[in-house]
Amino acid sequence: MKNNTTMKNIFLFTFITLFIYSCEAPVAEKEAERSPGFLRTADSQINADDANPENLDLWDKYIDAHNNRDLDAIASMNIDSTQQMGIFKIIGPDGSLIEGVDTHIEVLKGWFEAENPTWNTFFSYTMKLENQPGEWVISGAQVKKNVNGEEVTTYDVIDAYIEEGKIGAFWVYTRAESQK
Repeated sequence: MKNNTTMKNIFLFTFITLFIYSCEAPVAEKEAERSPGFLRTADSQINADDANPENLDLWDKYIDAHNNRDLDAIASMNIDSTQQMGIFKIIGPDGSLIEGVDTHIEVLKGWFEAENPTWNTFFSYTMKLENQPGEWVISGAQVKKNVNGEEVTTYDVIDAYIEEGKIGAFWVYTRAESQK
């Protein structure tokens, strides 16, 4: 019996020791020495951090509306003017500038009819810049379109500015699909 009691005491001592040490406060994680991102301007660097994930839902709905040719939905997700960017605007991959929601919709009508583009998003990330009123979605998509009767595929990256839950501006960067 003495051995049985000794074994119980060893087990009990080990269990209590493990329990006590497992209840200690976790070691604090080291604070990051820098923000996860930044925007560098001519005279400063602005820190960037994660933003509201609902921006990703807005962007997904925006792309779905484009794929569905729902111009009313697209227009309703655009904002006429923002604190940060002013009037709604798009900077195209060729440097072209589209200003105003109505102009955007007219350009889309013509583009949809001429090239029938479709988007397949393969990444999106939402971020916020320090001391800026809005937030951003950076997104990449494969875009297929019909150009002069031929299917053309590009890969687009878009920097979309969002304010008050609406799209206020975006920049499009395009790369042609590489020939294998």
